[in-house]
Amino acid sequence: MLENPAPSGPWFVALPDCASALPVVRRLRDRIGFTLTHASGRPWVVGSAPDGTSGTATAVAARHGGTALLVTGTHALTAGELADWARRVRGTADLDALAATLTGSAHLVASVDGEIRVQGTVTGVRRVFTATLAGTTLAADRADVLAALTDAPLDPVRLTARLLAMTPSSLTEPVWSGVDLVPSDACLLVAADGTARTRTWWEPPAQELDRAQGGPALARALTDAVAVRVRENAVVGSDLSGGLDSTPLSFLAAEATGRAAGSLVTVRIGVADPTHDDHIWAAKAQDLLDGDHITHTVFGPGELPDMFEDVARPVTGLDEPTRWIRPVARLRETARRLAEAGAGVHLTGHGGDEVLAVKPSYLHDLTHRRPALARRHLAGMRALRRWSATATLRALADRRPYGTWLTAEADALTSPFPPANQPLFGWEYPLRLPPWVTGDAAVGLADEMRRRAGTARPYAPTRAAHTTVDLARQLGAAVRLAETVTAGAGAVLQAPYLDDRVLEACLAVRPEERSSPWTYKPLMVEAMRGTMPEGSLKRATKGEFSDDFFRGQQRHRGQIAELFDQPLLAGLGLIDTATLRHMALAAYPPGLPWGALDATMAVENWLRARADWNLPPAETPVRVTAAAGPEATPTTAPPDRGPAAPTHDATRDPARPAAPIQEENHRVPQPR
Repeated sequence: MLENPAPSGPWFVALPDCASALPVVRRLRDRIGFTLTHASGRPWVVGSAPDGTSGTATAVAARHGGTALLVTGTHALTAGELADWARRVRGTADLDALAATLTGSAHLVASVDGEIRVQGTVTGVRRVFTATLAGTTLAADRADVLAALTDAPLDPVRLTARLLAMTPSSLTEPVWSGVDLVPSDACLLVAADGTARTRTWWEPPAQELDRAQGGPALARALTDAVAVRVRENAVVGSDLSGGLDSTPLSFLAAEATGRAAGSLVTVRIGVADPTHDDHIWAAKAQDLLDGDHITHTVFGPGELPDMFEDVARPVTGLDEPTRWIRPVARLRETARRLAEAGAGVHLTGHGGDEVLAVKPSYLHDLTHRRPALARRHLAGMRALRRWSATATLRALADRRPYGTWLTAEADALTSPFPPANQPLFGWEYPLRLPPWVTGDAAVGLADEMRRRAGTARPYAPTRAAHTTVDLARQLGAAVRLAETVTAGAGAVLQAPYLDDRVLEACLAVRPEERSSPWTYKPLMVEAMRGTMPEGSLKRATKGEFSDDFFRGQQRHRGQIAELFDQPLLAGLGLIDTATLRHMALAAYPPGLPWGALDATMAVENWLRARADWNLPPAETPVRVTAAAGPEATPTTAPPDRGPAAPTHDATRDPARPAAPIQEENHRVPQPR
């Protein structure tokens, strides 16, 4: 492993209300920038101090009696509103209502009479990790801090799962043994004695609405998702490709920045492919976006870094591999350019493909609910995708439950990826490992998948809804890491389509109303009527970037070769170096998705880049002082409950701000 610095961005660890949690605080003492306490005075949440220099994230804390609440991330809650919630809470289950109303993307952490509750977002943009240390359960928003605290080793099976051509969200787990991911639809509950359980609090809504009913609901959710990321007098960047993902965001951002007396900078990346039509539709949208507060930026072909540029350069600061390794240099440079224009936020259309439309598996469900309509949709899809009648009937006849399907995928891990003209009506995309993964690694992952299959449950009753949630969570994991990458470079990437309320608005619409062989993203068209001009809603094409991909691959073969020179993955016994280099540089297997190469590049880069938190050993003696309450920090702890959290000593490290969340209802900025 290379010598890389510890992450410098914000993080937090949530602790149970017991004395056994105090050694954790002692080991983290040199990195703690803020401390929140339980009603007892013991430490509840510790972490790094945010400085508010970029992004829109904030942290709001409130306390009432034995209840303390923290909401941190991108949200619209005021200190007074959170204080009202704190007064109403009688138990951790009461917070389901708060979680269901949060706009944006934020963590919710609570301490209620000594029991803590920690949760992220349904889409996984905000994740919660957990580990047990000396019988005490800890929770954090970064996996690597828990791995450092528990001295956890890398898990070869979990690393192998990251090498799949497309890793489902159920296998996108922390890559250390003993560090686990709290399910995105659940909250972690930790009792005062340090024991823990998870409880599912979220379920997808019933798919009952038609397009006319669901369109306005989506418009409201997306309007709120954009508005929560627009500060007063701020400059906001937004993608404007001309498509039906980014263009609605730009129109909504134009309205939001106008109301906030701010400015909007739209961004489009030009491509050299003459058949690409993004520029035509983007130009139409630019002409229709009115306002003196709006400016447009177009990066010409070659003006931004290529795909594959810098893939051998370690991407530091991440606690897991990023599947967006191929465009990482472009992400950084776009963030820097937008920051030069004054923007602290970059709204991206990523997530629109995952939540707005439905994958073809909706036809599998539709044949049983509305067979006549299903026949019409099938005819249209077969014409578009060139499915044979035999293959289509075979796919429709597959009625396997999720666990049985997962077992079959374990058996087929090393089989070729299905051809492009084969209908994919499974619960998820086919799970396939590339040929350079070793046989032992494949066997280990297959065994783990079979073990899980016995108790595996889908995210939703239907395949279409399950796939929507799964794809949103896959992308949520990538956006989470992209926020960290871009925060270090300039304007922070934000994906409004991956807000929980937006996902719910889409899932509430019947799948045949969200997708159609004859209409492109019909739900978005319905949602934006009256907000976007009709001319911008008529696009029925989507930009294709294979030319951009292959140009970058050819120009930066040296970067790929450098990354796969003596790969650390080979040292772990997970890949065969000769096979990998031959296929990556000379003879890529036909039919294998390029995502398989992305995945291997991502894991290898992360292994080289992973940081060392360099924590002191647990037995190091440290003087611990108490924080008796939100308005005082005495140097002695309550005698009956033991010592509380150490308060931050700003004089010890002048570069780190003093504890920012020491007072009840205090609102502080928290950049990502």
